[in-house]
Amino acid sequence: MSSEQQGPAQQLMDEGAGPNFAAFLLTVGGVTVLFIAIFIFAFPGTIGRFFAAAVVTVTIITLMLGMVLDLLGYFGSRASILVESEEEQTAGGVPDSVSRKPNKPLPKQINFDSEIKTLQEYFDGELPSQMNSFLTEYEQLKKSTSNRKVTAGSLRAALNPVQTIVDDSEMEELVEDMGDRLFRYIKSDPVDNIVVSEYAFYQDGNQKSVEALQAEKARIRATVHNQGEGAKAEVAVQFKNTDDVPVKTAYLPVGNLVPEGRKDLDTNVYIPSLATEADVFVIRATPDTEVLTM
Repeated sequence: MSSEQQGPAQQLMDEGAGPNFAAFLLTVGGVTVLFIAIFIFAFPGTIGRFFAAAVVTVTIITLMLGMVLDLLGYFGSRASILVESEEEQTAGGVPDSVSRKPNKPLPKQINFDSEIKTLQEYFDGELPSQMNSFLTEYEQLKKSTSNRKVTAGSLRAALNPVQTIVDDSEMEELVEDMGDRLFRYIKSDPVDNIVVSEYAFYQDGNQKSVEALQAEKARIRATVHNQGEGAKAEVAVQFKNTDDVPVKTAYLPVGNLVPEGRKDLDTNVYIPSLATEADVFVIRATPDTEVLTM
């Protein structure tokens, strides 16, 4: 790879891969000890001590020269390589490992992208400063992966200044609806936003009424749609008699549902002999609830 193709961090590492000051000190120290030992054992007495003193003097001069070279930047700096690498990773203020981390999608209930565009058109393409706080909180809500209800509360409070600057009835209704949706989201249980969009009972591939399936095993097919935050839920099938009194409830776990996720339920269920109709709805699953094999 040519230097033109390398990134700044790679080039810095190549440039700093030369002599290292720590290695220089180690080498000088090792050579000094070696020569002193040789002279003392080879030339006992005054001559040996003279040569040892000469070695120490040369070592001191060498160390001083090394320090000067280090100050001039001759020796490579591992610290500078690490710092440059980190600065390159955090360009833009966010490390790549964080910026690449996917965020949980916003439920449609609190996704206001379309409403913000409508308001932008209403204000001739430029949102007023009174919306700055709302926009900041909304971006924070999008980035949140937990405690979204707390952020949603701040976002709802930030809507108040927006309500004071719209004087069109349609825009007033739009902002009010945004506040209502945030309020419902804050107050609701996660499973309150999971609905059974459709369901039916079948036997031998044919759709039948509950009354026609009394005291028999049938299959229930249902579609569950999560319109809010992710939650673990199960479907309750409550069978009732002619007096609208519940006679039996079957519980069908569907597992975890991501925001805006859908799951199809297709499993066996026993129809009580007194059942004439059934209500199908979603309830919160217990931690030990297992998902049905369908």
